[in-house]
Amino acid sequence: LLRSGAAIGASREEQLDELLNAVDLTLKPEQIAELETPYKQHPVVGFK
Repeated sequence: LLRSGAAIGASREEQLDELLNAVDLTLKPEQIAELETPYKQHPVVGFK
């Protein structure tokens, strides 16, 4: 069974430039702490 889906990644030169510039991104310690905070799962609603 083959399925197709959206291709993930840059599709335009401008997007590639943004991604390459993000490599030099520096986060503050409080931003890192927020990202490392464990995710609390929520119950799935509206799906059976």
